[in-house]
Amino acid sequence: MNAALGFLNFLSRLVPDRKPARLFVALDADWRPQFRVDAMPSYKSHRVAGPDDPPDPVDPQMKIIIELLDAFGISTAAAEGYEAEDVIASLVERMSGPAEIVTGDRDLFALVKDPNVRVLYTLRGVSELAHVDEAWIRAKYGIPGDRYYDYAVLRGDPSDGLPGVHGIGEKTASALVAKHGSLDAILTATDVSNTIRAKLRADADYVAAARRVVWMARDAPVTGGDGTIPHAPAHPKRVEALAEKYALSAATKRLAEALAAA
Repeated sequence: MNAALGFLNFLSRLVPDRKPARLFVALDADWRPQFRVDAMPSYKSHRVAGPDDPPDPVDPQMKIIIELLDAFGISTAAAEGYEAEDVIASLVERMSGPAEIVTGDRDLFALVKDPNVRVLYTLRGVSELAHVDEAWIRAKYGIPGDRYYDYAVLRGDPSDGLPGVHGIGEKTASALVAKHGSLDAILTATDVSNTIRAKLRADADYVAAARRVVWMARDAPVTGGDGTIPHAPAHPKRVEALAEKYALSAATKRLAEALAAA
């Protein structure tokens, strides 16, 4: 129950700390969407389970978390055929006013936009969150604060099966984006060195595919709750039964108290 326990405790601290007006928990309806696989077959291919692989230990934990969120009446959001990052991007696109994205996934840095959208990046649980705005991105990566997407395409992400442009690592990607301002400008610049130009030309197909894979959909068909934060569990008997079933009574009590205080 470590994942479920950790998530409940995280939420119990996050709500009173940030005091959000609305709250959504974004879910993967498809962790490896077909449109990304079509663009780049290697996308997350190393994570696909084989017939002899053991079951994913996190999957049953996620089912418990979703059960508990529903019992509490906390809004989840998902979109058929899309990942959670697409759901978040689409929600942010539809919102007016400030939004905070709480995540441990750096890909979401591409959504940062001053002054309204920033990321609370989990460094050490809820006890240590980096407040990522455009200035933070500039200081961390040496690029314009609204150009993380361009940088991510060049650099790649091996954990997602994105190799990046061969021979262009983080430092070179940062220097190119800092100098030229965007991926389009880099590709059309006349003052890029012959060495870099050759690398970009050799991996032109990768760059074209990565742009489609890294880009987050802003128009995903999101379904779920309206983000209203309950001040008490919507289904207290179900919360009680689930807490007893999964030995999470203390954690569910903390979350109920946090919601009541909020």
